[in-house]
Amino acid sequence: MNTEQSTYERWQEQLTNISSMLIDLEKDFVALAESGEDLNKLADGIIGIHSLKANISVVYDGACKIMIEKMGEIPEINLDGGHKVEKKSGADRKSWNHSELAKHVAGRINDMAVDMDTGEIVMTPQDMMVKMFEFAAVSYWRVKELSKIGISADDFCEVGEAKTNIIVRKAK
Repeated sequence: MNTEQSTYERWQEQLTNISSMLIDLEKDFVALAESGEDLNKLADGIIGIHSLKANISVVYDGACKIMIEKMGEIPEINLDGGHKVEKKSGADRKSWNHSELAKHVAGRINDMAVDMDTGEIVMTPQDMMVKMFEFAAVSYWRVKELSKIGISADDFCEVGEAKTNIIVRKAK
């Protein structure tokens, strides 16, 4: 038991040290940028940080795999302070046939729009289109396409500041 505690304590100390070092790394990068350092050196720093990010992802993924195994049939763990570790299952789904699926869902919605006892149509076409969103989670709207039909996406959402991102590509 004492060995487990010392391993746990060492692990907690490592997490604290890494967090502290990351804060220092950010401050030093800002200082380097403000000092007028050569742009190539800043780019080299970005590549180093990008590499750290990838390494952290590998460690995190490995730790999650171990955690899932250790949790067994336990669906979630609630910790003091309100943190929760939850196990969720799902499969990657790729190469969706969106148009075919949309046709099937639209058919079912069309069926639901009819009162089976009276034959009366109880949903307008607009109601049926909106109902589609119960089955499809739109993560974004195509701003350029909306503008082509005279709709400004900005009228329907909160617009933040424009962002420009850095993309790091591996050398070939």
